[in-house]
Amino acid sequence: MLTLVLADSELELVPSAMQHHPAIRSYAKKRGASPAKIILDSSFHHPALKGVEQGERRGRPDIVHLFLLLCLDSILNADGGLRTIVHTRNDEVIAVRPETRIPKNYVRFVGLMENLFEKGRVPEGDSPLLTLEHGKDLAALLDEIGGRKVALDPSGKRIDLYDFMRRKMESDMTFVIGGFPHGEFNSPVKDLCDEFFSIHEMPLKVWTVTSEILAGYRHGMVKKKPARK
Repeated sequence: MLTLVLADSELELVPSAMQHHPAIRSYAKKRGASPAKIILDSSFHHPALKGVEQGERRGRPDIVHLFLLLCLDSILNADGGLRTIVHTRNDEVIAVRPETRIPKNYVRFVGLMENLFEKGRVPEGDSPLLTLEHGKDLAALLDEIGGRKVALDPSGKRIDLYDFMRRKMESDMTFVIGGFPHGEFNSPVKDLCDEFFSIHEMPLKVWTVTSEILAGYRHGMVKKKPARK
């Protein structure tokens, strides 16, 4: 099984220090929501992010949206070979069941995330499709997952991903990719993973890296299956 972890993703509720900013209050009023219960989104809250620590990379729920769409709609997921996890900058962990159908519409997706942050599980009940756990850093998450862990980052050692999958792939592997638009991991990923690689000479978008991993792992698994007699 492949486990894909979107680490340090820029998905968060509006921090308390920003909730009184005019851009936040105006947006919340239009939506009829409390500023404390809305997802930070740089597309709408850019003025509030000016001067904030790491403000240039925060408020990117769209990255999480595209990542989840790619994973959950993939052939690998349909075949039961994928586990999808989102880790946030504030050390929240979102576990996603394979049968989850993420809304294609971005506005509906943001509403879903706001509901998840408020209730901790969606839908409520004994069999949630999405669950959110607070206070679990990346080290604790990866230790819980176990097995071989590979991180992808532009500063890592360059490899050919498909060649790596053919030669060194194991049946159970975890790939860690950054859930932010640019910059470095906030978490000590180099210390937490067994290998730290780059797959292209140029920095790639999260969704590009995700699609390459999904296709490469599935291709590698097909190659490793014994031929039928």
